[in-house]
Amino acid sequence: MTNRSPQSLAGALPGGLLAGAAAVAGLLRRDKALHPVGHLGTGHLVVDAPKPDLGLEAFTRAGARPCRARWSRSMGLPRGWPDIEGLALRLEGAGPDGDDADLLFASTGGRRWSRYLLTLRGPGHFGPMTTLIPSRAAGRAVLFRLTPASAPEGDLPPATYALDLALGTGGWQPVARVDVAWVEADTADRFDPITHPLAGLEQYAFVEGLREPAYVAARAVARARHTTEQRRSHA
Repeated sequence: MTNRSPQSLAGALPGGLLAGAAAVAGLLRRDKALHPVGHLGTGHLVVDAPKPDLGLEAFTRAGARPCRARWSRSMGLPRGWPDIEGLALRLEGAGPDGDDADLLFASTGGRRWSRYLLTLRGPGHFGPMTTLIPSRAAGRAVLFRLTPASAPEGDLPPATYALDLALGTGGWQPVARVDVAWVEADTADRFDPITHPLAGLEQYAFVEGLREPAYVAARAVARARHTTEQRRSHA
């Protein structure tokens, strides 16, 4: 049995509770437990204010990198209801050994204290989203933020976002922009910053214990639902 740090174990209990809630929601709704409906986008991350001192390969030098994105309403509440805005960003070749890397963003407040608090938004409303829980780079806590830099087109999200980062509780520092061409179609791809980490970025042990059970539960529900549907189709 793998030894786990006290910090990881501390996150396991609330993480397990979140996993249970996610699993029940997915089974009752018969779709993804979290972020059930979304829009797929493809585009580029354009770094124009590099941060080489942080040791994050994706932000070490200026330039463009292909990316994929998925915007969604996190809880899948009925259309017309406020929900938590979510955006998953996959950076091509930005992970260890040249693998792809994921960052997950959720709608939060705009102040220093509220950037750690989830915020509900009504349909057609788009605003700042952060990675919510800090990660670690070069021994410092790092939080990322996406802010719309263009107007949305209909029900689709904005095509351009500014990407900033904050060290600890410090102010936001510009890093890059994300240009995305959105389509009405969705994707079955699953985004996970723990299994697809950004090179040079570490998750705190408590965060891994908190987040990973929910991801595992969501994947298990998806596999169970797929298997059940296959059996019914052959019945």
